Amino acid sequence: MALVLSIAGFLIIGGLVFVLLMAFARLQQDPIRDRLAASAQGAVATSGPGLFTDELATSLAAQLPQGTNDNGELDRELRQAGYYRPTSRFDYLALRNSLVIAAILITAMLAAGVGPQHQELALQIVIGGLLIAGLCWALPRLVLRSQAAARVKRIQRALPFALDMTTMCLTGGLSLQDSLGHVSREIFFSHPDLAVELMIVRQQSEMTSLDHGFRQFAERIGTPELTSLAALITQSQRLGTNVVTTLREYTDNLRLRWRQIADEQSNKIGLKLLVPIVCCLVPAAMIFLWGPAIVDLWRFFQSFEVPTLTM
Repeated sequence: MALVLSIAGFLIIGGLVFVLLMAFARLQQDPIRDRLAASAQGAVATSGPGLFTDELATSLAAQLPQGTNDNGELDRELRQAGYYRPTSRFDYLALRNSLVIAAILITAMLAAGVGPQHQELALQIVIGGLLIAGLCWALPRLVLRSQAAARVKRIQRALPFALDMTTMCLTGGLSLQDSLGHVSREIFFSHPDLAVELMIVRQQSEMTSLDHGFRQFAERIGTPELTSLAALITQSQRLGTNVVTTLREYTDNLRLRWRQIADEQSNKIGLKLLVPIVCCLVPAAMIFLWGPAIVDLWRFFQSFEVPTLTM
């Protein structure tokens, strides 16, 4: 019985992990992001169906409580991860809640199948099921934060190259809006995340203003570099200064900052290597130095004979 339950538990955990991975893979099918990417490529967007229907996603999202403040932070993380579907939050909550509910139901079925004859085993199943339900609650958020952090880092790395190309387009006589559209098409295959964001900025600038588009870009990503860039663009638009000079100086400062960060990380390598050196080399050195002495001392005590007193 214990072997069967162990195999069943392993299959359940594997199935939940597989469902989680497949659900996140389907959650990547965002029609808005695909349309923006197609605009950056100059093609027509085609996207598959969503993860849930709107009614099912709303129903599943409301099964477990969610704080209002947490909803705002969740929306920000979804935007940072690149999920622009209007129902992305409901899809995420429906995915997480469905995994938690499935884990609880499967645990209840296994505990009921064991019966009161094996109370200790049933208690172990309940505790394991609660742990799995907690894992199903926390794992989607951890994956989402990891995706958001990775995407923000990719955008930060690609920003100097995009600004250099924008400066070249401005020098060639294009406006800033046309330059953003041209740069987004050119860098789509090498930096698709930043290309989509620049296309969003261009479309928002056409509807409202350019400084509003950059401010929204900085709020979506939430990095100091983009906040400074939005402030520079806003100041240039209001004062009528040369945007080319501003972007060129900002790009040089941004590269200098990345170079300083790289130097700082390289200077920390010596301190970080100290721990593995102490943990790995010091025991080996102690064995090499003290090993022969300890062996000789051990042999001496083995051959030592206590003298007997004769009357």
